[in-house]
Amino acid sequence: MKARLLATMLLPACICMQSCTPSYAKEGALENTSKECLDISFRFQRGGIASSQYAIWIEDETGRLVRTLYVTSFTAKGGYAYRKDAVPAWVRKAKPAEMPADEIDALTGATPRNGTVNYTWDGTDDKGNPVPKGTYTVFVEGTLYWENRIVYSGKVNWGSQTQQSVPITSRRYGTSPTNKDMITDLKFFHARKK
Repeated sequence: MKARLLATMLLPACICMQSCTPSYAKEGALENTSKECLDISFRFQRGGIASSQYAIWIEDETGRLVRTLYVTSFTAKGGYAYRKDAVPAWVRKAKPAEMPADEIDALTGATPRNGTVNYTWDGTDDKGNPVPKGTYTVFVEGTLYWENRIVYSGKVNWGSQTQQSVPITSRRYGTSPTNKDMITDLKFFHARKK
């Protein structure tokens, strides 16, 4: 009887662990009544020293930071102070030096292993409030090797009824070929889930 009760209690936790990816979309995604989401995926390849840092965030039409979906913990937890080349666009926008420790903990994670990573934005801001309809820009910034980095971006028409692959633009800073394939096969997909 006790074994059956324990199994019943553990089953939902096991299901969650099996279905969760490193999306860092937080619990708010479960409460998203519109079922609208932005899925972000890419293949990640770790580099050596002075590389492998990245951040993903959303801005509104005015350029205001709406939400950080993820940033590597090295950068957010103080690395930005002595590694000025660690995702500097995100650092300027998010101002991690002014963020409370629990807020940083909520959006950071260890640098992932090699392979495909997936993140989801559920249309909420950094306070968990749904954003209004409008055009939002998603950014993925990666520090490839020292000052060499890449910034990807794409615009999403939030609140529209269409599902679409979002066109992505990129801007490269620096010319070193070292770790140039840190982020590949990047895809943004704006969807309405059933």
